[in-house]
Amino acid sequence: MKIKRHTYLLLVLTLLCPVGCRKVIGPTQIRVEDPVRHYLPIIQGDELHMLWKIYNDGPKPLIIDEIQPSCSAITLTTEEPSLIPVGDSAIMIFNFDTGSNVNLAAHKIRIYGNIVPDGEVELAFDVQIVRPSIDHSDYEERFSNKMTEEDIANGETKKNLYYTDEQSPDALL
Repeated sequence: MKIKRHTYLLLVLTLLCPVGCRKVIGPTQIRVEDPVRHYLPIIQGDELHMLWKIYNDGPKPLIIDEIQPSCSAITLTTEEPSLIPVGDSAIMIFNFDTGSNVNLAAHKIRIYGNIVPDGEVELAFDVQIVRPSIDHSDYEERFSNKMTEEDIANGETKKNLYYTDEQSPDALL
């Protein structure tokens, strides 16, 4: 008789308890600051640090499934965000090691998730990589030093060293 009561109690508890809940999160709209960038020249062997801010402007949380750089020289230095709540943003910082490149390097970083319309967003950048010179006063080094001295003199932070398709390289000067 006790066995029947236990079996009956187990059956009632199983029916009353939820077995599981599977909620499907729908697609969401995101926005990326300057998804296509053209960086100023850099000396071979230096690292290019790129910061992208991703905003979740849609009605659902953004779930990032995967981040795929087009080259093994690109690494994510911040913790990979797996979820960005509605109305929030996340910063992703990537480093590009220029040690094995010379001349123009153009790459893409694809971010996959519940993103409208195709489930992915593509970040693109290019940079001209120049060989280091024996004379340490080449154009890139002088430009970099000039920008730093001007920024310090004006009490400003260093400007972004890239331009977008809507801008010209002269906008950086």
